[in-house]
Amino acid sequence: MALDRRALAIPARVGDAPDRPNARDPAREDGDRPTLEPVTQALLGAATSELVAGKNLRGRALGWGALIGMSPDLDVLFRSFHEGYGDWLYHRGTTHSLWFGFVVGPLLGFLLWRWRDRGREDTLPAWIRVAIIALVTHPLLDGFTPYGTQLFAPFDRARFAWNGVAIVDPFYSVMLGTGVAIAAMRRFSSELRRRAVALSLALSTAYLAIGLAINRHVVTELQVDLEPHVGPISRLRAYPTIFQPWLRSFVAHTPEALVVGLHSWQEAGCPAYQVHLRPPDSATLETVRAMWQVEMMHWFSDGDVATFVHTEPEGVRRFRFEDMRYAWASDDTRGMWGLEVRVAQDGQILGEPRRLGRVGPAAADFDRFARTLTGRLPAEGAQAVDFDAFLCGLQRRGACRHRRLLSPMR
Repeated sequence: MALDRRALAIPARVGDAPDRPNARDPAREDGDRPTLEPVTQALLGAATSELVAGKNLRGRALGWGALIGMSPDLDVLFRSFHEGYGDWLYHRGTTHSLWFGFVVGPLLGFLLWRWRDRGREDTLPAWIRVAIIALVTHPLLDGFTPYGTQLFAPFDRARFAWNGVAIVDPFYSVMLGTGVAIAAMRRFSSELRRRAVALSLALSTAYLAIGLAINRHVVTELQVDLEPHVGPISRLRAYPTIFQPWLRSFVAHTPEALVVGLHSWQEAGCPAYQVHLRPPDSATLETVRAMWQVEMMHWFSDGDVATFVHTEPEGVRRFRFEDMRYAWASDDTRGMWGLEVRVAQDGQILGEPRRLGRVGPAAADFDRFARTLTGRLPAEGAQAVDFDAFLCGLQRRGACRHRRLLSPMR
């Protein structure tokens, strides 16, 4: 099925992507690792450790569980390894594998016991339980975010992303934090503190399950909404955005394009989206894609990579590969980071690929973020298209007067 080019506002020059004026230098002083913020991991480590610690270690387990729960993210220290691609390869790698907690946890628990409680044989099992549970729950929580976690590294580099929660979600954090705060208050009875922690873990875990259900519903709905306009979809994934559970971004793959956009609970059945056509296949493009850095980026992004080609006046072509999983944060649905490869007219690759850092938000972006995160899809600069005869999504939702489009590429 051919794409409806008028309706989707595809740029006239296919694959010709203009410069992004506010893209940062590849030095990437702020990095490009959207990791679950450490406070939430500390809260999870504290809550789970307090629950399994037992009466001999209860109370102290809060602090130590929090520290151990954050410790797997020390793998960010390897970011300069592997020719500067260590953050892609090693972050959420071996220290986040499922076996790591069960192997390293007992040793860490024993060392903490020797340091803090040597001579008290009754607390050794508790220290080991605390270390294991705090190390194991960290990667499990990370697996619910879009970034991807290597649960079997280094033996298998597959990345797992269940897309149940955003990298920063205050609803989830507050649930855990409430239980941890009550557990830290000595004026409450031991039984009440234990029940508060258990309840906070139950509620926060249910919240993750709800996030999975939301994603499944969004994917099903988008499949129905988009295919009449973009053709057969070979793969479609929805991603939580940030701060809340109701706004989902999505990336849909068709034979001709990547469709990137937003789905809102306020406008169910009327997603905002933009189409990025795939550039024509060529020997040069295949050579560029075969570079190990580009292959690593496709692995890192789980294939949700858009390719843009810009031709400079002197004939040099710049191939840009951008991670679309976080494109919702950009007003033109372009990736937050990626790679750029420059190729001469004769097909010779000019130098090494250049890392593209995060695009710094402008002042106007914060207002757009606020509106979008409340569920109102962006319409600034969009081309409103009439679909009088088209019923968005399920018939029971009624007619959608227009299809909201994200701003065309500039």
